[in-house]
Amino acid sequence: MLTLLVLGLSACKKDEPIGGTSVQTMSGEWWVQADGTGSYYKVVTNNTADNSTSKMWLDLTNFWGTNDAPAQLVKARVNVNTADQTFSVTKVANVENSGYNDPTLTITITGGKVITDGAIGPVSKQKTDAISFSAEFSDQPGTVFKFSGYHRTKFPDDDH
Repeated sequence: MLTLLVLGLSACKKDEPIGGTSVQTMSGEWWVQADGTGSYYKVVTNNTADNSTSKMWLDLTNFWGTNDAPAQLVKARVNVNTADQTFSVTKVANVENSGYNDPTLTITITGGKVITDGAIGPVSKQKTDAISFSAEFSDQPGTVFKFSGYHRTKFPDDDH
C-alpha cells in the first residue's frame, strides 16, 4: 500500500522548465526623465500575450499623471529587435484610448535602446540597465520628448 502511495505521489510531480519571455532582456520597470531634467517617471516594458519576438508593450501612463489629475492611460505596442535591444514604432494608436482624453491619440517612438549594465542606481550605486528613446504624441505634433533612465534596481532608495 505504501509503495502505491509513493508511486502515485511521484507520478504527479512535474518538473516543468521555467523559462523567460522572448523580450525579457528589454522588459521591466524603468525610471526615466523627459529631456534629462525634472521628475522621474515610471515606464514599463513587457512582453505581449503571444510572447512575440518582434513586439513588446511600452507603457507611458505615468508620464501624464499630476497631483491634480489622475494619470492618463498611454500604452503602445512597439517593434523590437532583441539582438541589438532596440525598439521603435510610427504613429501607432494608443491601446488605452478609453482612458485618455483623446481617443485618436497616436504615438511615435524613435531611437529606442536598452543598454545592458549601462546605468548605475543613483543611491545604491548598483549596475543596472539603461534605456533611452524619443516619443512624439499626435496631440502635441512636433514636440519630441527624449526619455532616458535606468532599470529599477529594487533598492528602495533608487525609487522615485
